[in-house]
Amino acid sequence: MPNAADPLGGSYFLESLTNRMEARAEEEFARIGRMGSGSMLDGILTGIDRGYFQQEIAESAYREQERYEKGRLVKVGVNEFIEPDGGLVEVLEIPPGLEEEQVRRVRDVRERRDQGRARTALDRLAAAATTDDNLMPLLVDCARAMCTEGEIVGALRQVFGEYTETPRF
Repeated sequence: MPNAADPLGGSYFLESLTNRMEARAEEEFARIGRMGSGSMLDGILTGIDRGYFQQEIAESAYREQERYEKGRLVKVGVNEFIEPDGGLVEVLEIPPGLEEEQVRRVRDVRERRDQGRARTALDRLAAAATTDDNLMPLLVDCARAMCTEGEIVGALRQVFGEYTETPRF
């Protein structure tokens, strides 16, 4: 857009970029659908199994890094628009003892909550995860029952297991 004399002139230029992006997205959706013999969901699952998405992301990252190293990609604050004094970056420092405080707070929540309600919410979530039911209301119930994120993930892990991507090089 910065190379166009009037990028919004009649919005043609912006619309042409949008149309091009939409066409590329539709091509990718069609490719995924073909992997699943016409089913987008099956195509996604097949793509995950084959490492298709991981490979596409890796190749895209490689191309971007290549553009950056050749000076054809602007990264604000890294290779362009840099503070004259070196612009120190603020780093988040977590004070000692914060981890212990958070562990104590989680333990306190677990002790104060209604244990039966929490267990029931987690059990209902795990049971529903074996079906095609919408899990969102049950996730909300778990949160309202003061279940921790770890407990919720654990309940889902019992049903779905853990996925580990195969590294692609």
